[in-house]
Amino acid sequence: MAPCLCAVAWLASIGPAAAVEVDAARHADPVIPTPPTITRFSSKLKPLWLEALAHPEADLRREAAQTIAIAHEQGMTGLDEAIDPLAEILDAADQHPAVMLACARTLIVLEARDKAPRLLKHALGGSLDMAQIVEPALARWGFRPARQAWLERLADSGTPRRRLVLAVRGLGELKDPKAAPALRAMVLAGDRAADVRLEAARALGAIQTEGLEPLARSLAADKSPRAIVDRLVAASLLSGHKDEPARAVLLDLAIDPEPSVAAIALGRLLEIDYQLLIPQVARTSIARDDANVRRLGARALVAWRTPEAVASLGPMLDDPHPEVRGYVRESLLEMTSDAGLRDRVLAQALAMLETEQWRGLEQASLILAAMDYKAAADRLVALLEFDRPEVLVTAAWALRRLAVPATLDAMFARATRQSDLMRTAIPATGVWEQMSQLFEAFGQMQYEPSAGLLRKYVPKNAPFPLENREAAVWALGHIYAGRPQADLVKSLSGRLADFDSMEPESPEIRRMSAVSLGRMKAEEALPILRQFYEAEGVNSDVGYACAWAIQQITGEPIDQQEPQIHSPLNWFLVPID
Repeated sequence: MAPCLCAVAWLASIGPAAAVEVDAARHADPVIPTPPTITRFSSKLKPLWLEALAHPEADLRREAAQTIAIAHEQGMTGLDEAIDPLAEILDAADQHPAVMLACARTLIVLEARDKAPRLLKHALGGSLDMAQIVEPALARWGFRPARQAWLERLADSGTPRRRLVLAVRGLGELKDPKAAPALRAMVLAGDRAADVRLEAARALGAIQTEGLEPLARSLAADKSPRAIVDRLVAASLLSGHKDEPARAVLLDLAIDPEPSVAAIALGRLLEIDYQLLIPQVARTSIARDDANVRRLGARALVAWRTPEAVASLGPMLDDPHPEVRGYVRESLLEMTSDAGLRDRVLAQALAMLETEQWRGLEQASLILAAMDYKAAADRLVALLEFDRPEVLVTAAWALRRLAVPATLDAMFARATRQSDLMRTAIPATGVWEQMSQLFEAFGQMQYEPSAGLLRKYVPKNAPFPLENREAAVWALGHIYAGRPQADLVKSLSGRLADFDSMEPESPEIRRMSAVSLGRMKAEEALPILRQFYEAEGVNSDVGYACAWAIQQITGEPIDQQEPQIHSPLNWFLVPID
C-alpha cells in the first residue's frame, strides 16, 4: 500500500525549519533594502478583456476568461464586472467546452457565489472536468442545494467512481447526516476501490464524531498485509472521535506494522492529547523506518517538554529525513528558553558533536552556535576537515558565529591550504562555501594576519570563485575599518569602476568594494563613490552601497528609495498604447 493513502500531510504542517541556518554575513552587513514595489494595472485592460469576452471567437473568449482570473489573483480590482458576462457565456447554447471550463473556473476565482445555482447545473449536466472544477467550490461555499444530487449519486450503484468521490467529499464537507448510512455501506464494501472506501471513511468521520468505535474496531482486527485498507479505513473513521473507546482503538492502530496506518492514528491521538503517545512513543515512533511516524513521535515529545523528552529527541538530530531533524533542532532550541531544560539540550548537542554521524553533526553545530557555546570551538575546528560538505560548511559558520579568537590560527591554516589547492585542482564540494565563512570570520574578528591571503582574491583575474572574492573584499573592509590602506583603496576603487570593460566586474564585487571603501572611511574614494551613486541611483544595489559608503565617510543621509512601479505586460491582450 503506497504511503500516500495515509491522510497525514505532515510536511505541510512542519513549516520551514529555518530559525537558525547557515547564512552569509556579508549579505546583511549592511542591509541593502529592496525598493518598494507598487503594482499598477492599466485602466484600459478591463474594457479590452470584456470586449474580448463578447467576441464570438471561442479561443478569444477562453483566453479572456483565463486572463481575468489571473489578474484577479495578482491583485487587480474591479473585475466583478466580468461576473455576469462570464455567467452568460457559460449558459450560452453550443458553447465550446474549453470556454465553459474557463468561465466556470474564473467565476469560482472571483467568488461569484450568487452564480452557484448555474455552476451546479453545469457540474451535474456537463463533463467530469466541469464537475471537478465546480463541485469542490460548491462544497467549500457550503452550497446546500448540491446535497440532494450528491445523495442520489451515493444511492446509485452505477455512479462512475470519480463522480462518486466528488459526491462523498462534498457531503463530508457539508457534514450532512443523511449521507451517513450510504457512507457506512461504502466503508464496509470490501469490493469497493480502496480510494472510495477511504474517502467514505473520512467523510463519515467528519459527519459522525461518536459511535463509530465498534465499526473501527472490527475493521482494525485483521493485522495481516491483505487488510491494510481496512485498517486505514478504521483509523480514518475516528478522525473526529475523542472518547475513551476511540482512544483505545487508535492506540492499537498507532503500533500498526503499516506506517501509513500508524501515522493516521498517531496524528489523531496528538490532536486529542499528546500524553496518550508518551508511554509507547519510543517503540512506535522514534524507532520506525517511516519519516511520517517519527515526526509525529517527535511532536509528542516536544509537547511533553521534560528532561526525558529531550533525551529522546537528542538522537533524532541524526534523523535520515531533513524535515524531521530540522524540526527536532528547532524544537530543542526553543526548549532552551526553559532554564530547567537548557543544560539537557546542551548535553544532547554535545553528545552528538562527538559522533561521526554527519547529519547529527550538522544539527549539533547549528544548535551550539545558536546557544553561543564557545567551549565547542575546538571540536568545530576539527570538523573543518570532515568529509561531508554539510559538516565542513556548518562548522565554519558555527566558528564564525562563536567568534573565539583562539581558533583563528587554525582556521587561517585551513583557508591557506585550501586556497593553495584551488590554484591547481577543483576543490571538494562545500569547500568554496566553507572558505567564504572563514573569510567572513576573519573580517568580523578583524584578524589582520589573514589580510595578505584575502588581498589575493581582490583582482578580477584571481583564479578563485566569485563568492570567495566577495567574502574577501567584504572582510578586508572590516579588518581595516577606519584605517584606509592606500593600495587597497586603489584596488577596490578599480573594482567599483570596472563596469564597461569587455568583461566587466560582477555587481556583487562592485557592491562589496563600495561597502569596504565606506567601512575603511576612505575619503579619497569619495569622488568615485559619488560618481556611481549618481549614475546607478539608490534603487540599485551598487548605487545604494555607494550611498551607504558616503554616509559612513561623511555622515550624509541616504536618499529614500523610490517605489518601483510594476505594470504587468505579459497579458494575452493589451492596448496598443
